Amino acid sequence: MTIPPFALQRHLDALYDACRRRPIPAEPDSLRDAFRNILGLAGRRLPTVSAEMLSAVDRPNHTEEKIRLSAGEDVSIPVFVLVPKSRPPYRPVLVFPGHEPGIQYCIGNFPDPETAQIHRTANDNYAEHLAGCGYLVGAAEQRGLGERLAGQVSGGEQKRSCRELSFTYMMAGRSLMGERCWDGMVAASYLLSRPDVAPGGLGATGHSGGGATALWLAALDERIRTVVVSGYFCSFRESILSISHCECNYIPGILNLSEMGGLAALIAPRPLCIVHGRQDPIFPYSGTVREFETVRRAYERSGAPEACRLADHPGGHEYRNSLSQAWLDRWM
Repeated sequence: MTIPPFALQRHLDALYDACRRRPIPAEPDSLRDAFRNILGLAGRRLPTVSAEMLSAVDRPNHTEEKIRLSAGEDVSIPVFVLVPKSRPPYRPVLVFPGHEPGIQYCIGNFPDPETAQIHRTANDNYAEHLAGCGYLVGAAEQRGLGERLAGQVSGGEQKRSCRELSFTYMMAGRSLMGERCWDGMVAASYLLSRPDVAPGGLGATGHSGGGATALWLAALDERIRTVVVSGYFCSFRESILSISHCECNYIPGILNLSEMGGLAALIAPRPLCIVHGRQDPIFPYSGTVREFETVRRAYERSGAPEACRLADHPGGHEYRNSLSQAWLDRWM
């Protein structure tokens, strides 16, 4: 195959290879601090918990509370808290929906029975499922999605503001991923402050763009006790650098710090499960397997090899309620 004389792919491949990614240190705090810095989180202090109940709706298996949390800087976070009808205390789990099909389907609110059947069969209702298993679930709407749009909106029926937010935050020395992690930290503080939750830390999970937030948050915030990451974990090179993705996936300078396996290794020895479809078309499984080797080695060095798992399935870009529930049940 003849390469056009002015094509840039060789240059990009060489640039990737030249980036000086750090080896995973025995003491991970310096790398964690470096991640906070490139995300725009360095030096920021979480606000005092400020929560307002907006509504409480009785559902068949839980009560659905809608809470407004203050994230500081005149930013509010809508969090749907699904409270089981069993007796407290409850094991708490933070849930992050991705771009599609949105937070309402994730918490089990569908416009009609046919839609409900389709999306429950596809495991899109993972927040509702966990609440049905007895977990207290806090499903946080992410910046740029759902009710949290900016001025410029794209995406057709699935409206989003990821592009405008990503570029605005970049030009201010921040990142959309960092702001989503910040919101996750605020939501974590709120859930841990509730009198109906059991002590011992939080679980976290998410799919696709929600899996991204769950992974980054768990790497940065050690209050996350165990995490299930679905439909995201893969090498940057084989996913967001090779396949068209939403702007919210791109973080300036990340390749000079680590590939994705190095990020996930910061979670060790806390339990980490990677749920991934072998036919995922946008986060190729080959890159998942390759980066998981870094994770596996980190957990071996930390003396907890059983606390990490690559739970693959034969499908594509899909969540798996059974795999997620089994992991959380084991470790929470």
